[in-house]
Amino acid sequence: MSSRINDPERMKQLIDFEGLEVDDSIYPTDLDGLLEYKDSEYIIFEIKYGSADIPYSQRIAIQHMVDDFTTAGKQAIALICEHTVKNPDVPVVAARCKVREVYYGDEKIWRAPKNNLTVREAVDYFQKHSKLVREGQSGGS
Repeated sequence: MSSRINDPERMKQLIDFEGLEVDDSIYPTDLDGLLEYKDSEYIIFEIKYGSADIPYSQRIAIQHMVDDFTTAGKQAIALICEHTVKNPDVPVVAARCKVREVYYGDEKIWRAPKNNLTVREAVDYFQKHSKLVREGQSGGS
């Protein structure tokens, strides 16, 4: 599969959230990926280099998004992932990143996967066990 990056040079441009703080201490966060499937399932991705920590406020924001999707009757998970690509000029292929933690909306708990898992494998597993598949509505991946 070919890359979905339309403008690699523009993608390198940083977005600065300066001036967007709320209550003098709350700032926007970003996500590395959001996969929405048939208005029913949501997977949120955050990818860090190596073992870099995810900021507490970003973790809570992602957790709340998953909880909100779940409360609205959707299936949702969040994946905290890591990559080992040292050269910042080399693209990181998200599908190959290692999943470090998963937050399940139905369980409301962060946990490490039982086995080594790539993002692609986590997406496939989530879809395989989704309500859409169980109800015979999948229509593909």
